Amino acid sequence: MVVSLIELKPSPGKRAEILELLRYSSEHLEAKPGCLSSGVYEETDGEQTILYVERWSREEDLRRHVQSNLYLGVLNALDLAMDRREVNFYEISDTKSMEFIVAVRK
Repeated sequence: MVVSLIELKPSPGKRAEILELLRYSSEHLEAKPGCLSSGVYEETDGEQTILYVERWSREEDLRRHVQSNLYLGVLNALDLAMDRREVNFYEISDTKSMEFIVAVRK
C-alpha cells in the first residue's frame, strides 16, 4: 500500500479555492483503479492547515494518477499554498488493526 499525505497552509484568501480543488479530486478518485480511499481534512491548529490523504493499493496505480489530468487539481492546490507545504509518499508493507491496541494494552 502507498499513502500520499499532503499538508499545506493556504495563502491568504486561497483557503476556499484549495479546499474546492482537493475535494473535487478526492470525490473523483473513487472510480480510479487501485484507489482505496482519499480525503480532505482541516486541522484546528490556528494556522488553517489542510491535510489531503490518498491511499493506493499499488504504486503503479498511484503513478498513473499522478500523471493524470485529475492530479492537476492537486498540483494547483499546492501552487495556491504558502511555501510551508509537505508532500510525502509512504510505502507501507505491514498494517495492524485493533488487535495491536489490545496486545499493547494488556
